[in-house]
Amino acid sequence: MNAPDLSGTRIDRYQVLRLLGSGGFGAVYRAKHVHTDAEVALKVLHRQLNADQGMIERFLREAKAAASVGNDHIVRVLDAGVAQDGTAFLAMELLDGWDLKELIMREGPQNPRRLVTIIAQVLDALAAAHTKGIVHRDMKPANVFVTKRDDGSDFVKLLDFGISKMHQAGEVSGLTMTGVAMGTPAYMAPEQFFDARAVDARADLYSVAAMLYELLGARLPLEAQSYAELIVKVKTEAPPPLASLQPKLPAGLAAAVDRGLAKDKEARWPSARDFAAALRANIGVTADSLPPRPADTGAPRSAPVTGSDASMMFGATSTPMPAPKPAPATPAPVVTGNTGWVVPQSNVTMPPPAPPPASAPVMQTTAPPPAKPGMSTGKIVAIVVASIFALLFFCCIAGNAVPQG
Repeated sequence: MNAPDLSGTRIDRYQVLRLLGSGGFGAVYRAKHVHTDAEVALKVLHRQLNADQGMIERFLREAKAAASVGNDHIVRVLDAGVAQDGTAFLAMELLDGWDLKELIMREGPQNPRRLVTIIAQVLDALAAAHTKGIVHRDMKPANVFVTKRDDGSDFVKLLDFGISKMHQAGEVSGLTMTGVAMGTPAYMAPEQFFDARAVDARADLYSVAAMLYELLGARLPLEAQSYAELIVKVKTEAPPPLASLQPKLPAGLAAAVDRGLAKDKEARWPSARDFAAALRANIGVTADSLPPRPADTGAPRSAPVTGSDASMMFGATSTPMPAPKPAPATPAPVVTGNTGWVVPQSNVTMPPPAPPPASAPVMQTTAPPPAKPGMSTGKIVAIVVASIFALLFFCCIAGNAVPQG
């Protein structure tokens, strides 16, 4: 949906500075509070949708959902409301970094340990949300924002609870309609395609497993060229075992991801906490061993950024990591439409590349010493031959000169 750029305008108590990113329902701007000068990421619902009260309710629900969880791994929503002109907005903390999709596209294949550490933090955030009765329902790499701790390690912030499902006092929010699929198709659990009311926390676990499968296996669990084909495959096919794509992965890690992708939700991990523990166990990390979250300076930081503004917006916070060049591989087919994304090459970084070979000593072959300055061989031969002829000539002359007796 095309929408005007609101940079330079004022929305309620926020001065809009610059567009950071835009989607189908809204846009995110860098903005500044007109009274405190605090900078925020201002998420604004597209004006064409502001006449839809249900859409505004869904949009503002993100603020309520994020605030109710109160977890460090969930982006903080600082303010929310509807301006006098009817524009719905959320003011979020300003973060430095990249969403996971952008990070992989910028930095390329990553070591499995780093990927699992990131995804385990996503599950920590979901565990907190699920405890509050909130199901995200749109887990995908673009909704996972990776920033940095003070020690340089990754710290995850979960974004976009706009289509979350909230259970309160045994009831489900009335914004969900029976038969309406909510989410991004490539990462959706089978039950999300057929009855949104049947979705529970285990749908989020399927989506996270699909994300990690893609990150490690360099392809989506189920690949299709259309939404209709994807639905058929969701109903009739199982993804190839992750170990068949990346046999060098720890067997327990591959099995943990495969379990998260079970079609029957009863066969998946029972909770986000259990799934996270299984992943960490296979890379030798526990939640207790993780360093603390980034220090909070009190100033809001940024929200997700895409496009050419990203590097300018966030400086050099996402420094490309040196990665070994993967062996040539056939690129995985990309699913057309809004169904997901595929990294260009395998993300499984096995043993680090061998260091560049040390300069080997140059093999010297024994060669004759260079010829001393002087006459060439040809000249010497010519002189010898000439000398012989001269000697013979001299002998002949001398013989003729002997007196006759």
